Amino acid sequence: MTQSIQQLAAQWATAVASQNMEQIMAFYADELIAYDAVAQLQFIGKSAYKAHWQKCMEFCAGGHSKFELRDLKIQQNDPIAFSHALVYCEGSNEKGETQGCWMRLTQGWQKQQGQWRIIHDHFSVPFDMVSGAVLFELTPDA
Repeated sequence: MTQSIQQLAAQWATAVASQNMEQIMAFYADELIAYDAVAQLQFIGKSAYKAHWQKCMEFCAGGHSKFELRDLKIQQNDPIAFSHALVYCEGSNEKGETQGCWMRLTQGWQKQQGQWRIIHDHFSVPFDMVSGAVLFELTPDA
């Protein structure tokens, strides 16, 4: 039986929190297109995105990592589904300094050979239009 998108999203988030690159990448389709909040405008293909994920994990080399989904919503109509959520990402560097923030996440899923795969990732962080400053201090409404 095919797992639900909700189960898969939770497993994906657990893989990210544990920084298990093999498990993280198992969720992605080869033809993935990703728009991340970090580094460049887009990543085309699973291998390009894997290299990006590895750089992100190196930034959090201090051993502490947190990655949590909140308010996950899913729209599904086989063979395509979309999910969106707020994500809290936190990690510590090799000095033990911890940084974290809330981001927005939208994922496109496609059923391929009976398995759901992420074909599109889009992370974003709000910014102030006047100053151009990224608004890392925002938190979800309680």
